[in-house]
Amino acid sequence: MKYFFPVLMALVILTGLGLALTPYVADYFFPSQTNGLRAAKPDDVRAALADWFGTPLEAFADVQGVQQMSAGGSVAWFAFAVDRQAVEQFIRSNRLEQRELSEETMRQVFMADNPPAAWWQPRALTRQTCFIGTGEGQTVGLVYNADLRRGFLIVKRRQKTHSF
Repeated sequence: MKYFFPVLMALVILTGLGLALTPYVADYFFPSQTNGLRAAKPDDVRAALADWFGTPLEAFADVQGVQQMSAGGSVAWFAFAVDRQAVEQFIRSNRLEQRELSEETMRQVFMADNPPAAWWQPRALTRQTCFIGTGEGQTVGLVYNADLRRGFLIVKRRQKTHSF
């Protein structure tokens, strides 16, 4: 009985040290991705865009997509070619607001998160307006050129925090 409390104290201290060191040991054996960047396969991008836009898969061409995950949420960048009707339907169904595509808007919405892909060039569409919507923890930005049938879409999702 005289060794019970010293052994219990040693056990509690060792358990605390083990819990404190676990993240470092786990990171050594299972290193996490540094930026959470994930490029999507064209078929997956096409399927996601078709679902969001409510159009058949075949309507989309020349699709590209990349997503970056972080503790604060995620950002997804998409480039695509599609007819104007699909874009109009997407704008109406998501209640996107038409705004002037100023240099400030371009910087804050479309270029703020350091797009990781060379193909992400919404300025190349030479548009004066864009469409932006916010709600339910996400921001959607769209630049589309109907003459070129080319569009760029960015979706930013913030991680929901729970307060107790």
